[in-house]
Amino acid sequence: MKKKLKHNLLIASATVAISLFFVGSNSNIQAKNYHQAVTKIAGDGNFAVYHRVSKNGPAGKFTSTKYFKHGQIQSKQSLATKKGTFWKIIVDGHPVGWVNQNFFARNEISVAKKVSLVQNSDFSFKTRDAINYVTDSAGTAVNTGKVSVSKASVSSATPGKTTIEYQYGKAKASVDVTVRDDKNEGISRAALTPKNGPKEVATWKGSSKSSSRNWNAAHHYTSETRANTFHANGLTLKTKLFQPRFVSLGYHEAGDQMGQVGVIPEGISVNGPDFTVALFKSSHDQNGHLVTYNLNHVNKFTAQNLANLKWSTFKRYAANIKVSPYIKLGHGQAIGSSADYIYVIANNNTASNSSASEEILQIRKSDMKINQIWSFRIWSGAFPRYIHNATFDGDNTMYCLFHNGGNGYYEYWKVTRNGDTWTPEEVGATKGNFVSNHSPVQGFTYDSNRKQFYIGFNDYIFRVDQNGTYKKTYHFNVKREIEGLSAAGNKLYVEFAQRGELTAGQIK
Repeated sequence: MKKKLKHNLLIASATVAISLFFVGSNSNIQAKNYHQAVTKIAGDGNFAVYHRVSKNGPAGKFTSTKYFKHGQIQSKQSLATKKGTFWKIIVDGHPVGWVNQNFFARNEISVAKKVSLVQNSDFSFKTRDAINYVTDSAGTAVNTGKVSVSKASVSSATPGKTTIEYQYGKAKASVDVTVRDDKNEGISRAALTPKNGPKEVATWKGSSKSSSRNWNAAHHYTSETRANTFHANGLTLKTKLFQPRFVSLGYHEAGDQMGQVGVIPEGISVNGPDFTVALFKSSHDQNGHLVTYNLNHVNKFTAQNLANLKWSTFKRYAANIKVSPYIKLGHGQAIGSSADYIYVIANNNTASNSSASEEILQIRKSDMKINQIWSFRIWSGAFPRYIHNATFDGDNTMYCLFHNGGNGYYEYWKVTRNGDTWTPEEVGATKGNFVSNHSPVQGFTYDSNRKQFYIGFNDYIFRVDQNGTYKKTYHFNVKREIEGLSAAGNKLYVEFAQRGELTAGQIK
């Protein structure tokens, strides 16, 4: 009997030991598991990252959260221990380790510092547009639609200030929304005679007709291993960066709408070493993420494999890739940047020529959060110019492209900021439609050194002087859509779709 009892005790002890071993090895035992990931929001502090946890606490410290706080953080597993609750985090799609729940921004609503609106009776500001993120008591991101807001919208018809209060559980925030008092702000005159444009060219309508070598089902969307060189009429573009398909967990794993980063690029900006791209789950979305890569610290091929990089390489890359919260970006193709900020017009690309104002988001590069929001308008007398494509030259100037389809010409507008006021001035115009099938503009940028615009349609780029004088056409014949243009220094940067590929060429 004693031998049998001893035998049973040994079995029980072994079972407990095995159970504890598997908890420490990140198994499902004693942990809360999520079939799909939740999105987590980093707080300001730095915390240790551990290999293992058990009911007694963490073990095997091997790195710090300081390398990962600006990445896309997700989790499928948490564990309550004697030393607090720990979450196993995945950053930019790469498994990392276990961190204390105190690392996350808990019970917090992050909003823009201020919102300033141009006076316009045809526009009301949706107050949830000012939200960066909302978190619950565990630091998990919450759909902004669940937030209680004191007013769902603010009309910009009458000057004045309205304080908007936000609340979700214990989390609270507020922002002042001010309507500016100049009723004529944004009203100018389109009076320039359009310059002669190029002969219209034929191109396809719809999505790309081709892809990079491996971006297809036959090659299982594997990584590219050879750089490209594209030539067109004296402009040579070379691969600068092949981007990852996702900067997060992929399809069916990113469980909430805030989680998936990718797979559709829609606009780019390059300033110094910083390359920013707007990414969406689908081309119909109005909300998405901005991702900024430090081009000095990422290899043109290696970044494609974020989820599978060896640890030392991933840690270095994670510190040089920043992901914004899931925010309203409009179509994402009216974008630019300065040394410290990213600027996006959060427009509606399905609006043909609305009289509504449009929102400019100023986003801090330091933490990828909305700093402030302005609305602006461009009207020629009583006739609105709703902007689909724009670029920014520093912090106080943007250039906007407007297509007058009825009269068949393009207008170029310079809009200058003084304080919170945005003043438009027409600087040029070009006759014609550039392409023959009404295919939309897919890239627009301004070369401030030469005072020239670049306009992209599918795999065509047109170069035009600031006053609208047509200069040159570049046709790369790669049958991949151009998804963004950016002029910086002496280089023109061009983003191609499928796979997202940043190329660069010398401007002559």
